[in-house]
Formats: sequence, structure tokens, C-alpha cells
Amino acid sequence: MKDRTFVTGFGAFQDIAVNPSSKLAETCGRPFRNLEVAFQAVDDFVQELSPATFDRLLMLGVASSRDRLTPELFARNMLGPSKDVRGYAREGFIVPEAPLLLESTLWTPQILSEIVAYDPHTKISMDAGEYLCNYISYRALQRFPDKQVGFLHVPSESHLPLAEQSATLERILSVIER
Repeated sequence: MKDRTFVTGFGAFQDIAVNPSSKLAETCGRPFRNLEVAFQAVDDFVQELSPATFDRLLMLGVASSRDRLTPELFARNMLGPSKDVRGYAREGFIVPEAPLLLESTLWTPQILSEIVAYDPHTKISMDAGEYLCNYISYRALQRFPDKQVGFLHVPSESHLPLAEQSATLERILSVIER
């Protein structure tokens, strides 16, 4: 089952020199890819990823203000004005005339109850933000409607040490891979 879960992380951006999502993706023991924090890099990845290579796609990204790992229940068809690391911004709708919200296909009520009820380092979130985390989530949910696709925000290491994040991520992966 581990080889059928694909994990992504993101690289450095703004004041995040070492992105904890990339460290977690690299060390989780699953096929992974760390992505540049750029809209085009996300587009290229989502387009190139073959649905035959995975059953579950778990995307990770840092949310510096959070103190827990937060499964994102929805991706919104909206972006804010923030520029990516290449200096490019895509403000407004991701896909005009597409649904305003896409619901995660990974975070089922059963999975969420097992994760959140038993782990103090997790909390459900309904807002993936207006930047690349929301963007990759929306694009992946749109491209892979028949797969289990979910986004998980991770805190900065100053809010939760990487060892604790890693242990929590391993518990989450064990639940979703049953």
C-alpha cells in the first residue's frame, strides 16, 4: 500500500528557507516529489503525473501560523494576489465557470474521525488559503476525480518539532492506507 501513496511537498519561499513539507515528503517512505513554489511547476506536475502510478495523492504544504497538521476539507476556485517564487501571480478564479469548491476525496468522515479524535497534533480545516496550497489541491482534485486526493497543511518547526510532525504524518498515512 505504501508504494500506491504519492506525497508532495514544497520548496523554499518567502521567509521559509527550509520548508518542513519537503522534509516530511522526503522522509515519509513513500514515492514523493518536492515542487517549486510556482504556479507553472504545479501545473506541470499535475499534468505529468500518471493516474496509473498511485491510488492516493497526499499533498503537503506549510502554514506557518498553524500549530497542528490540518487536513483541508475543501479546495476553493479562487486565488489571492500573492506572487510565486518566479514573481508570477494568478489572482481570481483558478478555472472560470468551474465549481467554486471541490471536496477532498481523501478525507472521509471515517478517516477524519480516526485521525483527529486520537491525535492532539491534528485539527480539521476548511480553508486551504488563497495561494499554491489551495491551487495544487484544486488542480489535483479536478484532474484526478477517481483517486483519493487530499491536502495537509503542516506547521512550521517553531510551532511543532519536525519529529512530532513526522510521527503524526506516519499515523495519518497508516490510517489512509488501510
